[in-house]
Amino acid sequence: MQYPTYGRTLVFMTVLLGLLLGSCSEGEESSNTPPAVKSGPPTDLKGRTKQAIDKGLAFLHGKFDLKAGGWTVQGKADPGITAIVVSAFAKSPRKYTASDGPFMEKSLAFLASLAREDGSIHDGELANYKTSAAVQALAAAGGAKYRDLVKKGHDYLVGIQLDGSEGFSEDHKYYGGAGYGGDRRPDMSNLSLWADGLIAAGEKPGSPPFKRALKFLERCQNDSEVNTGRYEIEGKIRVPGNDGGGVYGPGVSKAGYVKREDGTESPRSYGSMTYALLKGYMAADLKADDARVKKAVSWIAENFTLEENPGFDKEKNPKAGLQGLFYYYYTMAKALELYGKDTVKDARGKDHDWRRELAEKLLQLQGKDGSWVNQHSTRWWEGMPVLATTYAVLALEICLDGMP
Repeated sequence: MQYPTYGRTLVFMTVLLGLLLGSCSEGEESSNTPPAVKSGPPTDLKGRTKQAIDKGLAFLHGKFDLKAGGWTVQGKADPGITAIVVSAFAKSPRKYTASDGPFMEKSLAFLASLAREDGSIHDGELANYKTSAAVQALAAAGGAKYRDLVKKGHDYLVGIQLDGSEGFSEDHKYYGGAGYGGDRRPDMSNLSLWADGLIAAGEKPGSPPFKRALKFLERCQNDSEVNTGRYEIEGKIRVPGNDGGGVYGPGVSKAGYVKREDGTESPRSYGSMTYALLKGYMAADLKADDARVKKAVSWIAENFTLEENPGFDKEKNPKAGLQGLFYYYYTMAKALELYGKDTVKDARGKDHDWRRELAEKLLQLQGKDGSWVNQHSTRWWEGMPVLATTYAVLALEICLDGMP
């Protein structure tokens, strides 16, 4: 589609001018004064990372639809996409807010216009997913104006968790989970986003909602010591494996299944869901020496890579591990940030400075126009440059925050 042209705000003109003349120095704020001309682009990783973030944001800014008031899917402003793009701007080194121009002001107003009496923020579908994303955006960039909406969104998210208040006993496989919002089938990906929304709204690690979520997290870990589930799904009996990794839901994996000698199946652990599992355990305030955490981290160490989303059945599809690659990068960065370790030791005993390595990888993958896109798989919307770019920028922002 064609996007309308419009005058950039003075703030954003400064950013773009900075990209043309050379990256702004670390900590430099946008102002009416253009940054000093440099002899060339930065050579240090921190400077290059900051420049890549600016270029990514410039690309995203160019895709903002002024008439629609947000970022669009098939010509219509989409609250989920708009919310995560706003969060990427708000979490950048420049900390964009509503005062920085219509691309922020109108996007926040669009999200606020979708708020409902029950506290949810959505356009009629994917209520948890879109509310969780919107709460993060409003909390990061909206300021006092949207504080009440953030609070109501928080209360809505707590209320949709599947627990005793909704008739789910602790021994039910879905207890503690959260799904897209319309269905009643929770999954690890949506629970991860749900937790991010609650934390953005002020929920503390280890609080009751996160403690309840532990039951669901355990049922999504391939660890038969804590996950004793035996599930009949699609006419097959599925039981947990024992590699410690994470899966999409109880007995369910988007990476396929491993056939066992007794005729049952085990869901395959894979990268993005194992990092989502680790994120969940950190939200529940488990410590690094907890057996559940140690097993998840062990899987990460055994499968540490930036070349693919590991764990998929590549015998059936050699490129299967390239699905969800940018979501994998973002979830990795977020999980390891919360875990609090600067390095990951792989199966060969090699230490990886994950921030530096991930930043270098993303810089290699960035297009000349500042965007990222999954060239190998369009699954989970990663063929959409706006979404893949947002994931990449969010991951780089996390990397940058921890760089010396």
